Amino acid sequence: MKKVLIVLVLIAAAFGFFGTQVFAAGTGNLVIHVQKWDGDYTGIGAHAWGGPVAPMAAPSGTDDFGIYFSYNDVPLLTEVGFIAIKFVDGGADWASSKLTNVVFGTDLIVENETRHVYLFEGGISREASEADFAYPIIAPVGVNSAIIVYFDPSNAYEENLGVHNWGWVENATGWNEPLQIFTKVGKAADGTFVYAGLLQFADPVGTPGAIVYYGDGDASKKTNNIEPKNSENAGYIETLKGAGQADVYYVLNKGNDLSMDNVWVNDPETFAQEAFSFRLVAFDSEAMSGTYAVDPNTIIVKTSALISSPYPTALDKDLAKEVIKNWFTVREVTGIDTYGEPLDIERVDFATSNETLNAFVIILTNGLDNTKEYEVFFDNYTETLAEAKEVAVTLNLTVPANTPVDAVMSAAGAFNGWTPGSVGYVATQVGNSLVYTLTFNVSVTEAYTTFEYKWTRGSWDNDEYIDTNRSLVIPNYLDSITYDDVVESWKDIEAPVDKYAAPKRVVPVNLSASLEVAMDTAAPEILFISPTAIVGVDEAARIITIAWGSPFDQNSFPRFRATDDRDGDLTPFVYVPKGANSVLDTRTEGDYTIMLRVVDKWGNVTEETFIFRVVKPA
Repeated sequence: MKKVLIVLVLIAAAFGFFGTQVFAAGTGNLVIHVQKWDGDYTGIGAHAWGGPVAPMAAPSGTDDFGIYFSYNDVPLLTEVGFIAIKFVDGGADWASSKLTNVVFGTDLIVENETRHVYLFEGGISREASEADFAYPIIAPVGVNSAIIVYFDPSNAYEENLGVHNWGWVENATGWNEPLQIFTKVGKAADGTFVYAGLLQFADPVGTPGAIVYYGDGDASKKTNNIEPKNSENAGYIETLKGAGQADVYYVLNKGNDLSMDNVWVNDPETFAQEAFSFRLVAFDSEAMSGTYAVDPNTIIVKTSALISSPYPTALDKDLAKEVIKNWFTVREVTGIDTYGEPLDIERVDFATSNETLNAFVIILTNGLDNTKEYEVFFDNYTETLAEAKEVAVTLNLTVPANTPVDAVMSAAGAFNGWTPGSVGYVATQVGNSLVYTLTFNVSVTEAYTTFEYKWTRGSWDNDEYIDTNRSLVIPNYLDSITYDDVVESWKDIEAPVDKYAAPKRVVPVNLSASLEVAMDTAAPEILFISPTAIVGVDEAARIITIAWGSPFDQNSFPRFRATDDRDGDLTPFVYVPKGANSVLDTRTEGDYTIMLRVVDKWGNVTEETFIFRVVKPA
């Protein structure tokens, strides 16, 4: 009986083994697309594993997205790992940085189909609880798709950010209810996350579209309509892409309620230049935008990226204004890479209600000289202090309604040795409300110091049910700072299934750039309109005949128009300067040269003359 039992077990095991093989006998193809922000793929290969998936010292080819690696006949249920990295002498150079590092689940491969996966530089797939968790974009088999990439250089991603969309498989529930498609897919060089999401076509003959916004009406729109079937991408659905492939729409946050000048279709190079290279925007004379001097005392500065403003949350508004003012320096250019002393800046104007900024107005105490050259410098770096200073931190805390009435609210973090209930870190209740307040000092020297912490009720057994530690970001230029905290739930009282997200508090990125100040060096233009005897005629030949001895008729004076490339129509400001070229005596025959003069805001002068010829009748 024992031998029979063993035989039965072996038969069962064999059946299970062969049954598994039959289930996974099918195969599919895999194409992994990789994008590097700077577009330089020299030496980039793939360290990959899983079934027949193996390292490649060079990509299979290039496409609009970047480079791609093709793997055919991959068995079902294969777990595929993939790292894009520089290769040297045919092997991965592990001393260099990984562009991507991801392990795909066993459901990736689809039988008899080709699966397209899109990986962005900085995409690291790890445990979901980690702060740098990022997702690959996987295009569904047999469905045409569009990838929308969204990047905010200031790292101020709105909590409700998503899309309003039409003509796709998934649709938002209505206006001001964004479909939240965005997830972290990669990182910029400074560590700021890049987000992206996938939309699938519902109707192959329709015209799908989307708007990136955060659900607060038109004022929250980050783009105008993004429509894959448009003049720049005609025939997308019919011919350009195979099923499972996707066009990519790159969106750079330049503020709200914008047109399509911040969206690039299948153009990662332009997007990367605009998004990741901080600069001062050059002057556009036609649009009258960018960085330029309006007049000798006023310089407008436009930055390529939004910058977090310290002003809205500052208790000391004057100090915050001074901080922003100190971001700027204006110097005369005295030679190659040599400059004069900084010019005195009276103030810097900006939108005080905006949390992020990209436009500033510098008011100088003394004016620029447009016969010289000047450069404006931007640097939002705050210097490290030589000696530590104390900054008063106030935390205003709101707790959930189920908080015990006798609870002791205490903060525990890097500032007090992570000790719940320690003296000096217990918050005071405001009346009988759910609001508490706590003030304590921290010592800082660095430009920005981050202290992690959590709220507790006096013990680690009853701390807040939050997914990560909170962060205090303390600038060293402040004497005091206030943060408002909300505990949504306690881990020991009616805790939900999922922990709630910690508020986003990040250290501002150090940005610096400079640009020559575009000044007005061109003089206005005076054009004669009538009479025909002087229109388009050389100065010496512009002659208007006047009858001798008759009173001067104002209608005899020529008609003219004065325009300036900066100031526009200056016709009302044309005048005849006093002097020899302002005299006409109709009682005396002869030629009288009359001068017209106009001066623009920069002092650029234009003068034109013509001749009144006094003639006696024959």
